[in-house]
Amino acid sequence: MLSYFIALAIAGELSGSSADKEPIKEDKIVCRSVMTVGSRIPDRVCRTKKEWANIARENEEQLQNRSNYSRGTQNRNTE
Repeated sequence: MLSYFIALAIAGELSGSSADKEPIKEDKIVCRSVMTVGSRIPDRVCRTKKEWANIARENEEQLQNRSNYSRGTQNRNTE
């Protein structure tokens, strides 16, 4: 049983090494299922990898800003 897992790990490393050599295309379109508030049916949203990365970065910034605001560490001179 242990040899089976070792063989899978080795095969995964071998197959992963060829993927590392290929450059990641930022213009490749990726589709995701997104839940909409008030609906049980998810919407299918397709965007490029670069757009998904920008959305993730903006979400992290908003979360950090809200966290800072709730702790009272925001810069009050800019408001």
